[in-house]
This record gives sequence, C-alpha cells and structure tokens, in this order.
Amino acid sequence: MNLDVSNFLASRTYSPATKSTYAYVLEQMLSHPFKDWGASDLLNFVHRESWGNSMQYVALNACKAFIKWSLGHSHPALSARLKRVQPKPQRSLNSVQVLDLLASFDTYTPIGARDQCLVAVAIDTGLRVSELARIQLANVDIEHRTILVITKGGQWQYAVYSPETAAILDRWLSYRKPADGCNSLFISLQKNKRRGKPLTKCGIQTLFKRWGQSLGFKLSPHDARRGFATISTTNGAPSRIVQAAGRWSDISMVERYTRSIEAQAIQPYLPMHKSETPKS
Repeated sequence: MNLDVSNFLASRTYSPATKSTYAYVLEQMLSHPFKDWGASDLLNFVHRESWGNSMQYVALNACKAFIKWSLGHSHPALSARLKRVQPKPQRSLNSVQVLDLLASFDTYTPIGARDQCLVAVAIDTGLRVSELARIQLANVDIEHRTILVITKGGQWQYAVYSPETAAILDRWLSYRKPADGCNSLFISLQKNKRRGKPLTKCGIQTLFKRWGQSLGFKLSPHDARRGFATISTTNGAPSRIVQAAGRWSDISMVERYTRSIEAQAIQPYLPMHKSETPKS
C-alpha cells in the first residue's frame, strides 16, 4: 500500500471494511495527477461504469477526505458533488421464511442446534455477520437476555434477544464443546482441525448461502439484519426503538431497510379488498 494512503488511513477511525474500500479507491486515484484536478476531474474519475451510484458516492468521499488531508481544505476538487440515488428496496427475510428456516434444522444434533441458534440470534438481534462471529460466551448475559459485542466502528454495544431465542440458545449450549481456550459462542463442528474453534465470518456466510439454497431462496446474514428491522416494524415496534435495538446511528437507515413493507401495509385497506366482485 502507498505510504501516504497508509498514513491517511492510520489517522482515521474507519472500520476495517471502510479502510479496505478507501485503500482500493485511493491506490487508483494516486496513479492520476489528482493534485491538479478540479471538481469535474474528480467526478470524471469516480464516474465509472463498473461502479454503481453507491460505490461512486463512497469513492468520492474517500478521495475528498484524502485530498483534504494531503493538500488542504481549499483544494478546488473538494467542491465536487454527487447526488446519491436512493437504492431499490433490498432483500430481507420475512416471517414465513424465518419459520421455514428455523424448522429446517434437526435440533437433536449439534449442527442443527447450532445452526438454529445462529439464525435465531441473527434475526432477533440484527447483528452483522462479523459481529455474530465475534460473540463471546462470556459476554452473553443469559439472565437478562443480552449480548455485549464489539460492533461496527469498534464500539462495545448491547444486543437483546427474546425468551424464544433463549430456549434455542440453551439447547445449543448443551451441545457446545469448544476447543481449549475458545470462548466463541458459535464454533465450527467440521471433523477437521477447526473443530471446536470459532466459526468465522466466511463460515457463517457460507452456512446462510447453503441454507437458502436448500429452501429455494437467496439468503445472506445481512438478510437477517434487514429482516430484524422489517419484522420488528411489522410487529408494531416504533422506528426509534428499532433504531436503538439495531444500533443504527441514523434513523434513515431503519427507514431504508423497512421500505419493502410500506407498500404492502396498504393491503387490508385496498378499495377492492372489501368490495363485492360484480356478477357477470
């Protein structure tokens, strides 16, 4: 990595994922004469067919932050602006899919008990996949049904789960046999050298993908996070409570995640719903 990029990222508290994305963008920008750019030059750089609007927006922010850090706050390229287009509603788990998924596991086996617990915790807490992988049993408060975990941005935050998930968790703990020194809640059960060791982010993503394929729909851990927001909202939770429980700093993220249910909410009130069909 270029030394300037490395020093810039070291001076910021971005998440590891954000740093990785910014490094990718900035390494490419440094191959251009960006010091002489104006606003239009910077926009031309981020306007790439291979980058969607969201990536272009992230790239612009990365470039502007680096230019401001390296060349000062008065650089002409900093006046570049890009309209962020609202993305289409994203896929999320619905209540029927959650029930089908939970019922698909054989909970009389260690793997089935673990997998059902992983789904229940994911949908109840809305934790991201990396956060699920980081859960330590020592930070699971079984009495108060809370989980303390390092979340996006490196902050310790609480997640709350239901009595139903508590029962599923209890079943998994009766099977859980970690390797020496492993305190991760979710562990690998493969019959190899990783048995009993922490289940990784990639491992969890692979499991979700496999479960979705077996049930006939696409599935990722983030579908569960969006499902947490949409199902909780459908169940009557106020947006502010969903925001706090999902650890979103901005209420707009909750509104973005729950856009898929807004149109469907009209179903009971549609004019034709209670109208008699004319007889032919």
